[in-house]
Amino acid sequence: MHWSTDLTAAGIQGGLALVLAAPFVLVATLHSRTRRWMLLVTVGFLVVLSFVLTNLPRVDGFAKHHWSWQESMLSILWPIVFAAFTPGISLATFGVTSQLRLDSLRSALIAFAFVLSIPVIFFVLGSRKTLDAEGWIFLSLMPGLAEELVFRGAFQSLLNQVFGRPWSFANAEFGWSLLITTLLFAAANGLLSVDSQFHPHVSLARGIAPGISGLFAGWVRERTDSVWPTVIGHNLFNLIIPIGSLLVRALRI
Repeated sequence: MHWSTDLTAAGIQGGLALVLAAPFVLVATLHSRTRRWMLLVTVGFLVVLSFVLTNLPRVDGFAKHHWSWQESMLSILWPIVFAAFTPGISLATFGVTSQLRLDSLRSALIAFAFVLSIPVIFFVLGSRKTLDAEGWIFLSLMPGLAEELVFRGAFQSLLNQVFGRPWSFANAEFGWSLLITTLLFAAANGLLSVDSQFHPHVSLARGIAPGISGLFAGWVRERTDSVWPTVIGHNLFNLIIPIGSLLVRALRI
């Protein structure tokens, strides 16, 4: 069955993402003073679950839409449910209700200016994208909220609890979680893919942009202690080329 094939491929992709992250996990385990094994296993399960949820067959009401509303809503839902039913974990843990560190916004803006230059370069090189009304609404809201809540909110925060934060840079403490989460994010956004015959493919070229943006987003998440700056920045990243395309069309008129 088609849906069975898709879910199996998604599960394999999630498992391969864990395999790619395994060397970093091993080094983190050897160097970190904090080791919470059960939580680490839980994160591994959540990674595979996240890949599978975003490949579930669309139910009525979502199937007719081109944009990934169901996938995004499921990505938003599971961290909320996990935080609600897991002792010691809350939405503040994931940076949703935590207090934003306003003193870090300046450095966060500088980081985002660098990351937003990536789609600007692609636009200058000729990349164009036209959106319908639904597309503008979707890209303005959902990708950043869904993916940042999962990767920078849930995964990075939970891995911080597993390994701690052994590094300090620019008034923010970092850990192996930043590198591991960045790799998982790249694996979910082009670095890794699995076809219908269950053959894995690695595309370094497609993993560069999400890798760079994910690394900076993770840094901003640690610096500001909030997921909201990365949500906004992520959505702006996706809108740069459509906005530029719209302006080009308007100027031609």
